[in-house]
Amino acid sequence: SILLWAVGMIYVLSTLGGDVSLDQVDSTAATDDAVAPACFMDYPSDFYFSGENVTEDDGCGGNYIQCPQWGRCHGGLLRDCNDGGGEWQGLVRFVPNEEGTSCVPSDGALVIMDVVQDALVNMTVSQSCRSSNMITDPASVLLKEQEPYPLFSLDVVSWRVNEASEVDITMSANLLLWLQPVFDAALVTFGQLSETHGPPNAIGLSSEVPEHKLPVPFSCQMKFMFMELFGWLLKFLYRILVLLTQKSWQYMSNHPKSSPIVLMILVAAVSIRRKTKHRAKVREIFDIVKEEAYDRLAHCDGSGGYAALHLRDDVGHAMYSSNVRERLFMYNYVWPRVIVEVRADNRVRKFRKAADGKQLEHWDLNTNSKRGWQLRKTPNKTPGKHVEVTSSAKRDP
Repeated sequence: SILLWAVGMIYVLSTLGGDVSLDQVDSTAATDDAVAPACFMDYPSDFYFSGENVTEDDGCGGNYIQCPQWGRCHGGLLRDCNDGGGEWQGLVRFVPNEEGTSCVPSDGALVIMDVVQDALVNMTVSQSCRSSNMITDPASVLLKEQEPYPLFSLDVVSWRVNEASEVDITMSANLLLWLQPVFDAALVTFGQLSETHGPPNAIGLSSEVPEHKLPVPFSCQMKFMFMELFGWLLKFLYRILVLLTQKSWQYMSNHPKSSPIVLMILVAAVSIRRKTKHRAKVREIFDIVKEEAYDRLAHCDGSGGYAALHLRDDVGHAMYSSNVRERLFMYNYVWPRVIVEVRADNRVRKFRKAADGKQLEHWDLNTNSKRGWQLRKTPNKTPGKHVEVTSSAKRDP
């Protein structure tokens, strides 16, 4: 019983030791009982390597297994990896590994695969960032719903690879299809640009590729960040609006009699606030506009007067040369008050005459008022000395 207990403990400890212990056990067993090497079954059945036709067991001990994918086997050995694919201008897709147990991509195929993957990464980043070299033809690119990366037509990808001139072989759509088994499905995927059946006509990055692994430029990252912030702000405002609507509806449902009164009070408060703000703005710029108008009247030479409509336009363009909205506000709400002020001023002569084929109202400040205004507006006045007064540019009335 003690012996059985010891054997059981050794077995448990060896099981808890992980893969290292298992490897050690397997190697010991191999030294004690040598196992005959496994051999591959002949595939395809009509393939003979260098005219060799081995029919004997050749020491395989009956341990035959399937020939590796893409491989051709004969006499128990993996001879080459050209099954079903052949060559493309001297390029083979797969070659036997060093142990001769499986088929691995050839060096030439790996170089092309890396170049194509780099091109797909750059094209994907360009599409995401909407850069100048993005693909704009809808027939050459497709972004499916629930997919993070777009698919590109094989012809466009071939053109981008050839444009980079990083491979010695001319890339084409048929060559990409021929190399499809070489690409890692976790990195690259093939598909269709349309809902038709047939061979793949598009290629793109697999959805398993993490987005943070893509070399996105800093400017593009900032744009994505602002877009996310803007989207979050819109969602926040939408939720606030929904909440206010729900609360308002709930209040109106619970207080059907007082709700109209509250609504009228709110509308009145908003209207009063808007009018108060409007009047304050009119008062703020009225004195400035009036001062500018009288200044131009004071520097108007002769007795021909200044067309009131032209005076309004000159003052508006002088004050708001590039702000059309503020200029229109002055025309519509401030200038009418200036007209009332000027028409009530007896120092200003009002008359009508033709200007540019139109009968327009003209204003002319009397001579004494002009001289007094010019002296008042002239800085550093010194008695006994002539002071040159720079007049405002007058528009031809």
